[in-house]
Amino acid sequence: MKNSFSNSYKLVVVFFCLGVLALILGINGEAAAIFISRPSGAGSWTTSESMMNGFLYIPTAIGVFFFALAIIVFTISYKKVQEK
Repeated sequence: MKNSFSNSYKLVVVFFCLGVLALILGINGEAAAIFISRPSGAGSWTTSESMMNGFLYIPTAIGVFFFALAIIVFTISYKKVQEK
């Protein structure tokens, strides 16, 4: 019981850390889009708004998903421990 309890909390921590990482990437999404779209040796270039939105919203959605997953796994494992 103790081993499965600690494993489930390790999983919660992993999901939480992945959520934080994805949200950090989402916050810096516009800078990442600009960096990736820059051609080598270019002095000026344009980055489309849709690319910036993609680099902003997709990692943010993934981060929120991982946060929700961490909460769900924590709730289920906590409920099982309380029942025993």
